[in-house]
Amino acid sequence: TYPTEIGSEGKLYDDLKSFFGSMGWNARRLNGVILAISEAFNNAMIHGNKWDQSKKVHVCLTVNEEAVTADIIDEGAGDIKCLEDNRQPPDLLAEGGRGLDLIETFTDSVQFQLHEPTGGVKVSLRFENTKRDNIPVADNMEESMDFNRREENGVAVIELTGRLDLNSGNALKEGIKELLSGGTASVHLNLSDVEFVNSSGLGALVSIMKEIRLHRGRLTLSDLADYVREIFDITQLSHIFEIFATESEALNSYRVPVGN
Repeated sequence: TYPTEIGSEGKLYDDLKSFFGSMGWNARRLNGVILAISEAFNNAMIHGNKWDQSKKVHVCLTVNEEAVTADIIDEGAGDIKCLEDNRQPPDLLAEGGRGLDLIETFTDSVQFQLHEPTGGVKVSLRFENTKRDNIPVADNMEESMDFNRREENGVAVIELTGRLDLNSGNALKEGIKELLSGGTASVHLNLSDVEFVNSSGLGALVSIMKEIRLHRGRLTLSDLADYVREIFDITQLSHIFEIFATESEALNSYRVPVGN
């Protein structure tokens, strides 16, 4: 049971990482399961409880040989329609609306129903234990997001480490605003050590890109892990961000004219 506050997202992530650590899943499966539960959890806080700190979010995990099930229950007004509304928007530059699509991508089944004991909504996610990939589990799991900044020929290079979610996304936005107010409008984000991104983190990146564009600047990304790049592809954000395989390729692109 978690309070409705921004810090609960990180606490849930740490609990899930610890809980699923012995499951033997590969990196994609582990991140997909945590991502789906995280999206349902954030929906419960934002759309179900509407950030009412007197209300809580309940998470129940059940494991057997066939599957893992996760029930996420809010104490809101029992509005199932608000979950359906939280879907990928036609406008790719919108900062929200991608959560339900990510949930459906990484779960084997999703059910929504009213939960009479709390008066809210119960979202039930099912993950089959039989699914496997060949991607090894990452060994750089971090508890939070760290930022390491330097300058390369007028470009602010920011190395991100850990998870990019609601809390760290807000912190990153504030850091970028400081750069822009100081006159730096060329920003590169190295995501090589980012091991988790959810829709809140994606929304922060969209917000950052729009803010940089208002300052006639440019934002580039590089070094995305395969399962992180997959999230950009699923949400179609790979079409609007400049994503490079390596940091050196991205920085070299600042030295040549770039068309609209």
